[in-house]
Amino acid sequence: MPKTPILSVRKLYKKFSRDLKRNLYYGLRDIVIDLLGTRKENTSLRAQEFWSLRDVNLDLYEGDILGVVGTNGSGKTTLMRIIAGVYAPEAGTVYKAPGKKVTAIFVLGASLRPLFTGRENIYIEGAMYGMTSEEITRKMDFIVSFSELADQLDRPLGNYSSGMRARLAFAVALATEPDIFIIDEALAVGDSLFQTKCFEHLKAYAKKPGKAILFVSNHIHKVLKVANRVLVVNEGEVIHASSDVKKALHYYIDNCLQHLNEEQRKLRSQKVMEYNL
Repeated sequence: MPKTPILSVRKLYKKFSRDLKRNLYYGLRDIVIDLLGTRKENTSLRAQEFWSLRDVNLDLYEGDILGVVGTNGSGKTTLMRIIAGVYAPEAGTVYKAPGKKVTAIFVLGASLRPLFTGRENIYIEGAMYGMTSEEITRKMDFIVSFSELADQLDRPLGNYSSGMRARLAFAVALATEPDIFIIDEALAVGDSLFQTKCFEHLKAYAKKPGKAILFVSNHIHKVLKVANRVLVVNEGEVIHASSDVKKALHYYIDNCLQHLNEEQRKLRSQKVMEYNL
């Protein structure tokens, strides 16, 4: 019997303008059209616009850790922001199974306040994710334990290192207990021991009933270790999808190096794998 996805994306399109003034103008115009309720799906480009995403489709199933890889500017983050509801698409649909909660991390700890203590920031960050004060209080023991910052919580956040901030922010995000967890390069900061702890937790988390993870990263080795499926995105399109993670990652590397001859590609590919260990 075919599995039913808990998240489906179908024929998704998103465009931006290369010119800032035009981008602002088009954005304001689209907002007015939305308010009037007259906006329609539009897959044509206006002056100086380009496709950030074009005809993108994906399915996320319970238990998945779906790795999404692609060069900078390929559309990965735009895709995740549309799924999280930050951006509206020009066309296409994002379907989430009823009752599924999404937590997305795009810039880890971006909303933390340096003049407030770590404990105060837990409440601020939790509120940003839609948690009530009572929920945050109930989850405080988990947050403190996971972040390993019990003796630092009453110090101003401005005295924290970047790694300590990462620990705090990631622990709060985990405490929201989402059904669909979107992580966009969030684990690039923090020390190696904490990153290992995070990956172990994520792998265990994805095994819980009704849970799945979208993991956006260009770190080959990390994707290889945690993902069970991979999407390769290039210039706004999904160009490869596979449950053979190693094969998909080699496809990604080869696509990045297609401008080189065969010998050069082989040498550069070996170097990429070497430095991503």
